[in-house]
Amino acid sequence: MSHNRTIRLVHLDTLSCEPIVRRMPNGELLCVCQCGGTYEPAPENREVVFHSKDNGKTWSDPESIMPECGRAVYCTEVSVHNGVVRAFITTHLGHFVDWRCTVLESRDNGYTWENIGPIPHVCAYTFVRGLLVRNDGSLVYPYHSYPISRELTEKLIAALGATAHLPYPGYAENGVIISTDGGKSFEKYVACRLPSEDKWVYSEPTLAQLSDGKIVMLMRNDKTGCLWRCESNDGGMTWSEPVATDIPNPGCKVKLIQIPDGRIVLLHTPNKEIRYPFEAWISDDEMKTWGEKILLTDYPGKYDYSDGFYEDGHLYFTIEVNRRDVLFFDMEI
Repeated sequence: MSHNRTIRLVHLDTLSCEPIVRRMPNGELLCVCQCGGTYEPAPENREVVFHSKDNGKTWSDPESIMPECGRAVYCTEVSVHNGVVRAFITTHLGHFVDWRCTVLESRDNGYTWENIGPIPHVCAYTFVRGLLVRNDGSLVYPYHSYPISRELTEKLIAALGATAHLPYPGYAENGVIISTDGGKSFEKYVACRLPSEDKWVYSEPTLAQLSDGKIVMLMRNDKTGCLWRCESNDGGMTWSEPVATDIPNPGCKVKLIQIPDGRIVLLHTPNKEIRYPFEAWISDDEMKTWGEKILLTDYPGKYDYSDGFYEDGHLYFTIEVNRRDVLFFDMEI
């Protein structure tokens, strides 16, 4: 099957990290991306937004999403629901030390933002990932977090000049926060814990819901060479034990996107060791198999952190290349 596509350069910088593109309520596109400095995580990192009024053909100059606070800033999810745009923000002192979480809300299509503070259960050392709107309309956000105490944080702050990273936390907890009232309140449900005693596990879970209501979670699990999977048959409250899949992964975030006709798309780099090439896999049998595998680009490079959405026969998504370029794809599907 032919999948016509266009590719546009959104931005080029000394650092471009994890671009996230979403459709705004007014029809514009918004791309949120980490820039600032030359590497990540670093004290100079900041989060910026780009607007497109012509469906991705051209993009505005970058503008800061958050007032200067003297801390590094990173965005892990942007969701749009009932006219409200939510950006899930992490701030830290560099090296992810003193890692705090907050939520910014915009009600004018991403032009101005209000800091509403952390939502329940997401106060520190947590990455919130892509929103799944459950079949009954409930909001389900996957997350991964770490058991790092405030006491340890204070020690790390004192030694910040001498430390490169936090010590291994023992495990990465994966789960979901669920709202059944449109985002007014949330409940937290733990799915699994991936061991991280000799490594950092940035599991970065992504979700899809099958026709029978089952929710599938795919997770990155560094140094294993593949994605891991667990499932929930009760809307996200309880989960099966995580198991290794046969989907190759080099230790990089992946993205599941659901199509209204029942197909499920996986954006990823199917390689056990390096983040190359970049592909879209499509399943028409609810993730039992991936019958169509589309090579999006095989130009040599490092492809990280794709994210996007489906709309009216098109997949819209962004990806960083070599931690410098932000590319936007518009692909018919």
